[in-house]
Formats: sequence, structure tokens, C-alpha cells
Amino acid sequence: MNLRPLIFLALSAVAAHAGVEVDMDEFGKSLGGWKKEDGKAAEYKFSESDYRTYKPEITKSPDGGIFISMRVDHVRGMFSADDHASLEMNFAPDGALLSAQAYISIQDRRISSDMFRSAGKSAANAAGQVVNGLAEKAAKLGSEVFASLAGKLLRENVTEPGRVAFPAALRHNYNMLYPCVQVVKDPLKALPVEEAVGAVATAPVKVPQTEPAKKAAPEGMIEVRTFGEAPKEEPKKEAEPAKP
Repeated sequence: MNLRPLIFLALSAVAAHAGVEVDMDEFGKSLGGWKKEDGKAAEYKFSESDYRTYKPEITKSPDGGIFISMRVDHVRGMFSADDHASLEMNFAPDGALLSAQAYISIQDRRISSDMFRSAGKSAANAAGQVVNGLAEKAAKLGSEVFASLAGKLLRENVTEPGRVAFPAALRHNYNMLYPCVQVVKDPLKALPVEEAVGAVATAPVKVPQTEPAKKAAPEGMIEVRTFGEAPKEEPKKEAEPAKP
């Protein structure tokens, strides 16, 4: 029996590979589009001030998780130096936010929030349903990060509106970026499986073509067979006319 057609229909039982990815196009749309810095940044207004967000840098971890680092600028005008900030987020392979931290640099002063961590999916389960728990935990983590950053910024006696609103602008980026982080899985693929030992693949058997049987003479008649070429008939001579 030929098992080859059945062998290539077998699916591998190995679990599909999972990983975390960021929908960069969707994130850019939420900020007005990647229209600045040769398609690498988006500019927008937030709380009556101008900000610029650059495309996040993404580093993949061996287990399928990702680390995101994103730069955000407070655009202060032509004759003033911009302020800079960065947001860092670390995601597990299942899409759970593991940690987050934010930094702001104002006139060579670096202000950083505390590092806040979560227990991943186990903490999300404790918060409620699995699907909603991940989002609730991420929202709580974001609140802690930006409350810490805003409190430290206020102690620096910052009064410029764009600077005061900088932690809120960072949280806006955080809220827009989080829904664009997606867990993707590779589909199962059909893999060739080696034939079982002892199984013999049979080749199609060619049926020899036989010459059609010659017709035999009817019963009671003598069948005459000749050998060699048939004798040639000589041409008949025309009779000569009679002489007078």
C-alpha cells in the first residue's frame, strides 16, 4: 500500500510559536500620522502645547516578549531648546506588561519616575477576568508611573505649561501605544513525516500489451498459409491481328 499521500497530510503536534508585535501604523494614526522627520516622527498638540513622538525602538527577547523604548519631545519653538523624554515598557510573551518607567530631561536635569513592575498574567487573573485583567493591570501600572513622574517634576519648580503637562503627554502616548501591542501566533504547518519501517511503497504495475489474436479459419475449412512473397502475375499479351 502506498502511504505517501497520507504522510504529507499529517500536521505537526508542536505548539504554535507565539510572539509580541507592535502595530506601528495604527499607533502613528492615533498621533496624527508619521509625517515628520522623513516619516520617523509624528507632531501633535496636547494641552495647548506642541509635542513630537518618534517611532518606538523595539527589542525582541528570546522568549517572544519585547522591550519598547520611545522618545517624546516637548517642542518649545524656534529660539528655545526642546525638552526630551523617554518611555520604556517591557512585555511578556503573553502580552502582559511586566514593567514601565519614564524619564524627562529639562535643561540638563534628568527626572525619572520610579520603576514599577507587575506580576504579569497571575496579577491580571487576580484583578478579574483574564482578558480584562491585563488591560486593568496596565492602566494601574501607568497611573503609578506618571503620578511618580509628575510629583518629582513639581518639586523642580517647573512653571512652563508645556513642561508641566509633559507627564500627561507621556501618559497619552502610553494609552495610545498599549492597544497597538498584539500577541501573534504562527499557524500550524504541515510537515513531511518519515515512512514507517517496513512499509513498502508499491510502484504501479505496467500491464504488458498483447497483440490482438488472429482470426482462425471457420470449422470445416482448411486454413492455407503461404510463405515468402506471393508470385507475381505476368502481364497478358494482346492477341495479334490475323494476317490477310
